[in-house]
Amino acid sequence: MGKLTIIGNDKPVIGKQEMYSVAAINGWLNPLQPIKNPLQAPKPHWEVMVQTKTGWRKGGSDKEGQIVPYIFGQKSLLHKGIKIVVQQGNDKGELIVHPQRAKEPKITRVELLDANYKPIPKGKKLSYKDTIIARAYCVEMFGMNIAFTLWEDDAQGEGHNPTVNALNKINPVPVLSRVNEKGMAEAVFRLPFYTMAVLIANARTASGDKSEGPNHEYYVTADVVSKHIQKASPNINVVNPTHNPEPPRKREVPKGHTLSPAKPKTTPALEKPKPKPDGNSAKFPVTTGGKKSDDPQGKILSAEFVDKAGNRLHSSKVGTTVFMKITAKDMKNKKVTVKIWEEDNIKWTNDKIFEKDYELLYDTNFIWIVLTKKMFIDGNDGGSDSAKQDYFIEVIHNDISVKSAVMLVSADAEPTKVESGDSATAVKKTKLKFDKVVGLGKEAILYITSEIATEITVDKNGKITSYPDYGGYNGMNEYKEGNKIYTKKLANGKSAFPLYKMYIYRGNKTGEAVKKLKQDIENKTHENAEATVLTVARHAQTNNKDYASYGPIPPNTTNTLYRVRYMQAWNHAGKESFRYRFVDNTTSNLKPVADFKKEVSSGAMTLGSRSSISIDPWKSKDLIGCLGIRNSNGENHSSYAGEIGDLSASNYKFVYHALNNYLESIIPELTGVYGRRGYSSNGKIVVKASEYKEEIKVYALVDPLPEINNCKCNELKNDGRKEYYDSFGNKVINYVATHTSANKFKGLYMIAQRRQENGFSLKTPLNNPMNIKGSGDAGKKSMSTHETYDGKYQARVESFANFTSEEAGFNGYIELLKKNFPDAYTALTDNSKTIENFVVGLEDTGKKGAYATGEPKNGLTGPQQYKKAVKDNFVSTLKDYKKILECKLCKTKNEKEKIEIQKDIELLNQLK
Repeated sequence: MGKLTIIGNDKPVIGKQEMYSVAAINGWLNPLQPIKNPLQAPKPHWEVMVQTKTGWRKGGSDKEGQIVPYIFGQKSLLHKGIKIVVQQGNDKGELIVHPQRAKEPKITRVELLDANYKPIPKGKKLSYKDTIIARAYCVEMFGMNIAFTLWEDDAQGEGHNPTVNALNKINPVPVLSRVNEKGMAEAVFRLPFYTMAVLIANARTASGDKSEGPNHEYYVTADVVSKHIQKASPNINVVNPTHNPEPPRKREVPKGHTLSPAKPKTTPALEKPKPKPDGNSAKFPVTTGGKKSDDPQGKILSAEFVDKAGNRLHSSKVGTTVFMKITAKDMKNKKVTVKIWEEDNIKWTNDKIFEKDYELLYDTNFIWIVLTKKMFIDGNDGGSDSAKQDYFIEVIHNDISVKSAVMLVSADAEPTKVESGDSATAVKKTKLKFDKVVGLGKEAILYITSEIATEITVDKNGKITSYPDYGGYNGMNEYKEGNKIYTKKLANGKSAFPLYKMYIYRGNKTGEAVKKLKQDIENKTHENAEATVLTVARHAQTNNKDYASYGPIPPNTTNTLYRVRYMQAWNHAGKESFRYRFVDNTTSNLKPVADFKKEVSSGAMTLGSRSSISIDPWKSKDLIGCLGIRNSNGENHSSYAGEIGDLSASNYKFVYHALNNYLESIIPELTGVYGRRGYSSNGKIVVKASEYKEEIKVYALVDPLPEINNCKCNELKNDGRKEYYDSFGNKVINYVATHTSANKFKGLYMIAQRRQENGFSLKTPLNNPMNIKGSGDAGKKSMSTHETYDGKYQARVESFANFTSEEAGFNGYIELLKKNFPDAYTALTDNSKTIENFVVGLEDTGKKGAYATGEPKNGLTGPQQYKKAVKDNFVSTLKDYKKILECKLCKTKNEKEKIEIQKDIELLNQLK
């Protein structure tokens, strides 16, 4: 067996196609080995292998040929190892590859799959009963939202034509999907739901066609929601169910004549056209004779040259540095192409003298431009151009189109048979429809929410005017979220509380009530709940500070639902009652017994380390960690109002019987739970025998109370840092996330530096957050400062840049880093760099010296003191952000949010 050598890039950039070829180097080095005829040699067979914990496995589709292309996607960055393997006959070779991150986010392609997640073969006809999955492959776009749109294609040729197909959008509202860690986003299109598809397809025809023909062609486009990047799929054909084919026309030839063969058409070679401005772009005159054309979409409002003071320039000399001011609307973090054209008003021609892509960071953006001699020469085509030229600026929205394959859909085509296992129908995200439960259901859930049913009200001075519930003092004078008051201290030393909503979910079969609840939580609605919503008291007689002993019911999640059982018990005064209780789902609480009629007095009633959590008729002032059913005004509920006046030992249980009978009338599944199914009573208040033959499960989900922080969060110092992180901190983290492929929390480097420059102040002098010197878009101003010169720390008055807004000031800082402190900027964009690289880039390797200086002391120079201060701020900031995220992780109940927060914590842990 000989060894083959693979020739190709061992460090491919994800999303970029690389070519790999094979050579049998060993054969040339051995003079005794006969040279093989390449025509007789078998074709090389290629495959990609990925390394796992247990070894190597196949990781992609096979290829054949002497030279083959490979594109490595986002998920290739997740593998422990990747190698390309080639085999030709008995000879074999391999190449270990190390995929590299891409610099720019993009959608590389859109693939169309059937309901079994198998690629749709080119030319295959699909049925209008089929399901299509569109999968977008992306690089450097994790977490971004992709909007998928299905189109009927009337345009000639390849690519997405939004003009021709403007009226052919099948789904007016795009299907949104988030890019996963493997760089993929998917959308499901169920053609039966799009009944208008065939009508849209028949309404318009392609240029030159008389009808749509027997097939309809469809494709899918994928757009990034946060950036304007679009990818379109290849077309697929759909058979037109309304097509009546025309009989073919016969050309009659006179006897004795034959048809002359058609002359082949020849197309003359086209000269490369001179570039011209886009017909639909925004154009703004720089000089008095320049072109003017508004942006049709109203996004680009103006573009002009201004001086350092922000004054508009109508003329300038060659060699001058000017600012290009672009004012936009709803274009933040969007890419545009900027072109400067010289306009010849005699020849009516335009000469392009400048072109560059930019990302608009703000509504008002400033870009430095040097009017070079070369630009003047490029615009000179004789005549008056040699002395004076008229310029205009063109601003074009970037539109990178990527299209899926064309698919053919037909009314008489055989629908794709859906295989068992994962399929589009198994993983669909559309809302499930449930039948109304009539009579006895098979399952139920009580959802005790943190939604206020009846509020605490106050007057204009903040004094309480009414409150529906109260209990033990929780140590707070007041707690508010938004405009809602969740607790307020009363004059008698107690705490006032609102009443809360309890929703009821019922199911016709086991598991259905849980599905209803989870779907409603995901969609932030209660549309699957029963019409009756109960009003409940949720606090306690004494402890309202936490969920420990005697406190409110501890919150849980949909994965740790409580069970509801029915139990006979006696209170501390020896009074008997039969109550519904929340318990852990354990055999000690739900003890198996041979005679189910004995369940009512069997088993325990514990919930964690607590006991006796029941559904009661009381206000919070009388509850010992239980749940009180109340009227919406806070008074006794009508179900037990006639009995609660007599709380004697002989009547006490009838108060609960009356309450329980009402609960069973709206939640009949309660009569089938453990303990209740075998119990009945014919006393003063009748308890009817259960109609259930088998045990029914009723669960409880409890939301946390907003004012109780059970997470024991380490609160940040009350010195303005939280507000600072919420404003400037979010801004710089978003900048790194949207402008680089690096860890977004590299923004903490800049947060730490600004802390050194301006502390936690939200408003900074001259809108200059980083205290940069020189001129801003609003000129410059003199300010007092301290710097170290010749080893001496001294007060000075120097000129600092003045900006019209803090956004402009931050933009000026970023441009300054790129120009004079490139090593510091690189530390923000390269994950291999650390805070040490950042401060060294600021102080030691700047093109014009140090960024700033501190006071020399403790053996450190001024620049060394500044570096130490920024690094110390970084360590402090990193600790703060970890506290913030750990607290958020503890508080959230949303599983998706938990995953995102955990990812952010991991990113923080990667910072160095």
